[in-house]
Amino acid sequence: MTGSEPGPGATDIRNVVTDSTVHYLVQIGVLNGELHLTVPPPPVPPATPLALAEERLARSLLYQWRAEADAWDMADPEPLAVRWVHSRTALGPGRELDGRGDRVGTMAEALLGLDRRRLLILGGAGAGKTTLAVLLTLELLARRLTRDEDVPVPVVLSLESWDAERVNFHDWLIRRVAEEHPGLPRVDGVHPAARLVRERRLLPVLDSLDELPEHRRTAVLGALGRQLGGQGGLVLICRTEAYRELVAAQRDVLRVDSAIEALPLAPADVAAYLRQTRQPSRAGQWAPLLAELRAEPHSPVSRALSTPLMVWLLRRGYERAPADPGELVDRRRFATAGQVEQHLLDRIVPASFPELPPGPDRLHPPRQWEPERARLWLSHLARMMGRQGTAELAWWRLFGAPLPRALAVPVLIVAGIALSLLFELVLGAVPGGGHRSFGFGTTLGLSVTLAGALRVAAQAWFGDDSTTPRRRADPLRFAGALRSAGRDGRVGRAWRLAVVVGGPPVILALGVFQLLAPSTEGLSLVVGVLLPGYLMIVLAAPSDTVDAATPDALLRSERTSVLLTMVVLAPLIALGIALLNWSWGRPVTDWADALAAWCGACATFLLLSPWSRWLLARCSLALAGRVPWALMTFLRDAHRAGLLQRTAGTYRFRNLRLQQHLAGPGGPGGAAGPGTAAGLPAPRTAPDTAPDTAPDGAGTAPLPPPPRPPAASRRGLTVRREPTSYLLSGRSREVMLVHWGPLGALMGLHLVRTTVSGDWDRLSSWAPLVGLPLVGLLLMLVRYLPLRRLELHITDTFIAARWGRHRCRHAWSDVEEVAVRRVHSRGRDARVHGIHVRLRPGAPAPPARRRGRDGWYLVLAMGIGPALPPDIEEALGDLSGGRWRPWTGTVRPDRR
Repeated sequence: MTGSEPGPGATDIRNVVTDSTVHYLVQIGVLNGELHLTVPPPPVPPATPLALAEERLARSLLYQWRAEADAWDMADPEPLAVRWVHSRTALGPGRELDGRGDRVGTMAEALLGLDRRRLLILGGAGAGKTTLAVLLTLELLARRLTRDEDVPVPVVLSLESWDAERVNFHDWLIRRVAEEHPGLPRVDGVHPAARLVRERRLLPVLDSLDELPEHRRTAVLGALGRQLGGQGGLVLICRTEAYRELVAAQRDVLRVDSAIEALPLAPADVAAYLRQTRQPSRAGQWAPLLAELRAEPHSPVSRALSTPLMVWLLRRGYERAPADPGELVDRRRFATAGQVEQHLLDRIVPASFPELPPGPDRLHPPRQWEPERARLWLSHLARMMGRQGTAELAWWRLFGAPLPRALAVPVLIVAGIALSLLFELVLGAVPGGGHRSFGFGTTLGLSVTLAGALRVAAQAWFGDDSTTPRRRADPLRFAGALRSAGRDGRVGRAWRLAVVVGGPPVILALGVFQLLAPSTEGLSLVVGVLLPGYLMIVLAAPSDTVDAATPDALLRSERTSVLLTMVVLAPLIALGIALLNWSWGRPVTDWADALAAWCGACATFLLLSPWSRWLLARCSLALAGRVPWALMTFLRDAHRAGLLQRTAGTYRFRNLRLQQHLAGPGGPGGAAGPGTAAGLPAPRTAPDTAPDTAPDGAGTAPLPPPPRPPAASRRGLTVRREPTSYLLSGRSREVMLVHWGPLGALMGLHLVRTTVSGDWDRLSSWAPLVGLPLVGLLLMLVRYLPLRRLELHITDTFIAARWGRHRCRHAWSDVEEVAVRRVHSRGRDARVHGIHVRLRPGAPAPPARRRGRDGWYLVLAMGIGPALPPDIEEALGDLSGGRWRPWTGTVRPDRR
């Protein structure tokens, strides 16, 4: 700090602060004149790419959960005061942490002050656990965005999607962040999710532990206890009784810094809250209930209104006249708290969809739903979710219902025949139109084949399940879509680089060369095959957007993708076929073949798309009266009414008890089914020596596997068991199943080609539908007949296997875990299971044919069912040094 002495006659003092930080300025002495103080602001360090990505993620999550909080009525000026007290349910006393739900800022401060920032939130059903977690998330996000960089970014996730028996927690967390926020700024050329997780810049907020089946709860809690180690924060949400049962029977227990538990609401607090939130004009109708709450704290209605869920149901059910909340004090109608709760649950759907007349000034009044029909629709959806073993309501899973699946093939045949008749009418009006023979099929049939091949090529490039949608990149931003296609491709790096970088110049050079040659056949190949194939990959690229996808956004993306293929790719295919016809002597003015080709390509892109499956599911279920025709609008209105919550492109019921109530006493309880996990490439075959229990393709509730005889009793195999060694050896046959997936796709494509091209009236056209299954059976027979050498050697130092000419060996010192996983081959489900290992960092990598995702590698494919024979499980449990993770009854593990 430098100052200037006043000279003779000076009337001011000027102080200049340089290279310093000023908090207080004290002036001593007499000040004559003005005081000028100049404080240059300290330079702001430039944000690193990782910090920028973290901030954009926090901002996206803040917008997302702020919208959810508004839908759940969390933004009340006077929120309900839920008291949270320290709980000793978790092992160890932990740090004392109390608070109130209406003062979440102090609880967030206390959470940030914990050593490892691990908090366990407990409470009964409807106690407000998820609400508190969302409020804490919003508070932490607000603090992070005010430049408090010490606050981690909270990420709310449902544990339903984590298969803890097969996938590491950090890998699952990285994948979820990358899938839901693909557009985060890249750090060193890759998505920043891995860096954010490794540097502990994320705070997982894990919900729905108590909604999992019992065996999955145990696996989740054990995996968290092992994989988090001594560091890494999280917020875990669970019901009190479920967590106590887990702790009592658990060996690997998650250590937390503090555990809080919700106290039942005090009737006086509930009365004060209702008095503040009720409409003043209806004070007389609310008066009897409020008086009952104050005077009779142990009455049925007072005991029923002890949780925020019931208070919310009360407010929503009686917020509009002529509903009279005073009826709840009638002891003759409501003698127990359970009767009050049942009545409130029954009223929520009619109250959420009231029959109100639209305003006269509304040009487009909001849609009104009949309450009784809305209750039937929600009940059917709740029962369907219970049958599928899931708590997530996804529009693309509606096709898995029995009715749409049963109608799939008949509707495809009828739609194809109808389109063929329509095309006959259109082409008949064109001079020279109609179907003419062309090579191995008609012109229209050839376009169907090319369109189907392009679709298969795009699926092979990205390696996704065709039944699972995703948000597509904006095709108008071609460079961004091209980068996304190269970054998210599942093919080898060399192929990605060659196609993405070398594709445009090669296609352009070939096109120019064919024009100069000239060669119409070559030009037709470029225009009709190479260019559409390249554009198909670009159009199928995932979106680079920061905000998490919504169900409506996913549906719009699928619809837009289908329309783009029909208006961009189908004309190119048609032009390519027309060029080929012209080179073979057709008149240049004859556009009938091009029009027929465009019709065939459009029909293929439409009929084989996820959007068409969605249309079939929605229309068939709506015709049966199980869902409304405007299903997405209905789900949107149910979300706005607070009945549903929205996360990661799917809907969930606001509370598990609400889902169980709507499902009915005879319906499933709504317990969450098996989580998904990434599959991994593996050999295509499996020995027939393992259990032959096929997984339930419909995703029903977990069932225990049937008992298996000891391995020594199986023909052709011998077992040698010693205290430190287990050897299964002999010769066996294999059952190949992986080829049925491609054969099924070929059968579907041929079905479309036969019906759309107009060949459905010829019996010979249906012959491939019989021949392809025969080919599949023949391939199975050819692979089944030879006997191959099989060995599985397990000792206390290594695990080794041999199948035919293929061998592998892993030392236990290089292995973190060993488990049974679904076997995949080149991104395709092999429909069998096998023993896999997860290697430690730095361990020698096996050959590429055994390399998989998530750090797992195949040891030996075992069979169709996920359960191993008892003797092999016993050997793995005794000799693996605690690395064996037995299968506990989860259906369809590793199935995405």
